[in-house]
Amino acid sequence: VTGCTDGIGKALAFELASKGLNLVLVSRNPQKLKSTSDEIRGKFGEKTQIKIIALDFEKVSGEDIEGQIRREIEGLDVGVLINNAGSPGRRLRCLHEHGGEDIDSILNVNIGGVCWVTKAVLPGMLRRKKGAIVNIGSASTTFLHSFPFNSLYAATKAYVTAFSRSLNVEYKEHGIDIQCQGPSFV
Repeated sequence: VTGCTDGIGKALAFELASKGLNLVLVSRNPQKLKSTSDEIRGKFGEKTQIKIIALDFEKVSGEDIEGQIRREIEGLDVGVLINNAGSPGRRLRCLHEHGGEDIDSILNVNIGGVCWVTKAVLPGMLRRKKGAIVNIGSASTTFLHSFPFNSLYAATKAYVTAFSRSLNVEYKEHGIDIQCQGPSFV
């Protein structure tokens, strides 16, 4: 579960643990990762094995994301991937008001993270001929006709939707189901 230390990602991590699944938690903040891991262990005990990976998609290249994830999950059977990490940017603004660093940050987290983490886990799912990937998109791509002052965020979440639909067609015959969920304001 990426982006697992707050909100939707944290709730999904708890839900998976409640079903008896072991977890790999990925987030940028090591302290919050440890805290989330401790909370899950406190609720479900030691029966849930938890591996934590501190990784900031904003600051690491895509190939480095893929490489680190592959190294960290080596020997594990990752059956479910939840790509939840996302960034709306630092504040609402028009495109011309965004600095390059802010644009890169939104693109790297919302597009790069989803793409490179997915690429890292797919080989194991292909070997096992089964798996599930749930990408967290946004309702901004479905029921809102526009998302003013947050166009970059909305565009990256539209990518996540199209990416998910296309991958589902590509990998369905291999036993891998891929979907995109589009929550509204959280």
